[in-house]
This record gives sequence, C-alpha cells and structure tokens, in this order.
Amino acid sequence: GEKTLLPFMQDVVRIDGLAGSLARSFVADPAFMPEIVLHVGIPTLVEWLGHVSMITLYNALHNLSPVLEPFVDKMENKKEKYLWRRRMEAWKFGSGNDYKFD
Repeated sequence: GEKTLLPFMQDVVRIDGLAGSLARSFVADPAFMPEIVLHVGIPTLVEWLGHVSMITLYNALHNLSPVLEPFVDKMENKKEKYLWRRRMEAWKFGSGNDYKFD
C-alpha cells in the first residue's frame, strides 16, 4: 500500500514496509523465497540479511530515543551531549524513520 510504496519510491527503506511486503509475497506465493535464493545466491542473501538486521537494530534504537532524550538533555558535558544527539539522529535516519507520511 501507500505506506510501503511512498518511502520506497523516495529511496527510503523502512523495516515495517519491507517485512510487510515480503510477508505478503511469501503468503501469496510460498515458492517465492526459494526462487529468490536461487536467483541472487546465498552470499548475496547473507549480505542483504546483514543490512536488514542493521535496519531492524536502528529501528529499535530509534524507538528508545524518546526514553533517552530527557537524560541526554540533562547532560552537562557538551561533547557527550552532542555525540548522543548525533547517535540518535543516526538511528532515526538509518532506520528510515525520517520519512514523514503527510
């Protein structure tokens, strides 16, 4: 649907859209996965799964950001505060959560 297609069309990959799309494809055609594996090969698939794992990790970390923000805001060390802010931005952008559905 629109929540999957719009970010993808703007080169934003989100784990929710990716997982939903793959799940629907697998339910519609269970032979789909073996065909993909045969087409791309195991090494490429393993490399891709590493990327998907990182998107998933960044998504989880981004979801923790609202809990961490009050602590980061209270940090007195400006360098540490700056580093944590950049870290949280990396989680946001790395997870695709910078895309806004309007």
